[in-house]
Amino acid sequence: MSKIAIIQTAFPGDVIISTPIFESLKSAGHYVVAVIRPQAEPLVRYNEYVDTIITYDKNAGLGAFLKTASELRKQNCDTALIVQKHLRSALLAVYAGIGRRIGYEIAYGRSLYTDTVPFDRSVHAVNRAMALCQGLSPIGGFRPKIFIDEKSGETAVRFLESNRLNPDDFIVFAPGSIWATKRWPYYADLVKLIWAQTGCDIALLGSAEDKRLCETIVISSKQAAINLAGQTDLLLSAAIIEKARLVIANDSAPTHIAAALGTPVVAIFGPTVTRFGFAPYSRNSAVIENTGLYCRPCSPHGPNRCPEKHFRCMLEISPETVLAASLKLVKKR
Repeated sequence: MSKIAIIQTAFPGDVIISTPIFESLKSAGHYVVAVIRPQAEPLVRYNEYVDTIITYDKNAGLGAFLKTASELRKQNCDTALIVQKHLRSALLAVYAGIGRRIGYEIAYGRSLYTDTVPFDRSVHAVNRAMALCQGLSPIGGFRPKIFIDEKSGETAVRFLESNRLNPDDFIVFAPGSIWATKRWPYYADLVKLIWAQTGCDIALLGSAEDKRLCETIVISSKQAAINLAGQTDLLLSAAIIEKARLVIANDSAPTHIAAALGTPVVAIFGPTVTRFGFAPYSRNSAVIENTGLYCRPCSPHGPNRCPEKHFRCMLEISPETVLAASLKLVKKR
């Protein structure tokens, strides 16, 4: 049995996409150490395929880097799978004294790797991540998973009920995103349409930064939705999403949380495209996008402003289009 560190300190959505690595390695008998950013820790906390979790705040400077390297060194890992392509992730494995370091051949830190694998842009990010396991464990048959503990599930029910939401019949909207151009602008219209068609309660989930956006949606939809933004941590948000009939979100973490939990999800893609490999990894999903635009994709993440100043990638996706896809998935479930 090898002791293997998986270094993935990107955003929570990226960590979710990388979780099949944990299960694959564990199935082959390896001891699994996950190195992730603190924000993503709740999504891995109860993962039964992870033996040890080390959190690393990349924004906390050199001291945090050295502290994390020291913690990782104490684990005596013989191999590191470096999922993120940044040089700092490669340096973390080096400073931790890990002898075998495996990463992508296009990574900034590739000169520090002992083994490299191709970065295949034509496949889903899950499959790209699994390529790192080649020769160590199976690379097929795994999907992203999030584990919710019983207490969090019970807390989610009480929280929903305290906010006048039916825990057995509600839909989640996640209208926020770190990247401004990833935010579809018609959620308020969709709230009214969904409520009229299904009668389901509608919960708006998001971070504290999304609270104002969600409040605007509540007002514009004439109070047809309940604003929960900023009131839940990531684990409680996941527990709520697990109980929802459907999630409607942008190209962002809630999309991947829903897919990992088996909750049907509609993902709205604007400046980004599915060929980047970040569509929801689920059969119970639909992606809505304005195909055929000359300007898509405009960047890997989506800029703060539309470079072409027309924002057609989002403005030309109608609420009726999203509604149709949503009703299909609600009925399917």
